[in-house]
Amino acid sequence: MKLALYGGSFDPPHAGHVRIVNEALKILPVNRLVIVPASRNPFKATVRANSTVRYKWLKSIFAAYPNVEISDFEIQQNRSVPTIETVKHYATLYDEIYLIIGADNLEKLHEWHRFEELNRMVHWVVASRGNIPIPKNMISLNVKEEISSTDFRSSFSSLGLEPNIENDIITYYKELNESEN
Repeated sequence: MKLALYGGSFDPPHAGHVRIVNEALKILPVNRLVIVPASRNPFKATVRANSTVRYKWLKSIFAAYPNVEISDFEIQQNRSVPTIETVKHYATLYDEIYLIIGADNLEKLHEWHRFEELNRMVHWVVASRGNIPIPKNMISLNVKEEISSTDFRSSFSSLGLEPNIENDIITYYKELNESEN
């Protein structure tokens, strides 16, 4: 059995994340794709939306995808979980693991917790971002989507999602901003 793992903050999820999943399902020889929202991202100081809310949004967005599962593994740990832990958790259930990351992670990839061990355990799958070059020894996902969670949080620009889900997300962040001001 072959698995693709796709972790991240998804703060908030957007059409770029959906495109990455669609492209991965198209080109990777996997039986299942598991999306793993982080409780707290080890490389980010804060997460804006509560992890259970982000989990719920992802469940709604990918509800119609039979081979996609949203995992609460990292959320249940209630801490920053290094990717190696998540990979090891799933390695007991699958023979091969494809790990999906954004090209913006490449620069600091060697700094990831127990990188050498992680590197031996996975096939790297890298979603394009801007003009960041993807190494030839990694699988490239050509995703042309210029939506960014960071940009959204500052401007409430469109997320490119189904209107009901998008409206829920926009309302959540607007209320979060109002409660902080």
